[in-house]
Amino acid sequence: MFNSSKKAHIFDSSNSNSLFGKGTSMNGDISSQGDIRIDGQLQGNLQVSGKLIVGEQATIKGEIKANQAEIYGKVHGKLIVDELLSIKGSGFVEGDLYAGKLNIEPTATFNGVCHMSAPAHVVDIHKEESSKNELQNVASK
Repeated sequence: MFNSSKKAHIFDSSNSNSLFGKGTSMNGDISSQGDIRIDGQLQGNLQVSGKLIVGEQATIKGEIKANQAEIYGKVHGKLIVDELLSIKGSGFVEGDLYAGKLNIEPTATFNGVCHMSAPAHVVDIHKEESSKNELQNVASK
């Protein structure tokens, strides 16, 4: 039954892919060191070191940080993508986005504010926004 001459498959976790399947729902944050595809429902924040694919049936409510992303489904929340963010024809994005490069297909829906810059500037923008919000809170008291 087992042939000792066959080589064992070694799992390389540094280049792993994950699938969050259709019909799966989760409340909570997810962090992935590789690529991930979401086809279910997620309410929480998502951090992906590799590429994120949001399938047509997927809905994500929360902040997303990824190296690259393709959106075919629905996203409600802030998107921070270091390289290319592509919102496909069936994609629906509601929230502000920060991307190195942006591609929106004509039939896609995007409601929010877009900031395009190099990844290093994205961090600076967030620091500036936090500082402005803190100043506004102090001034209103």
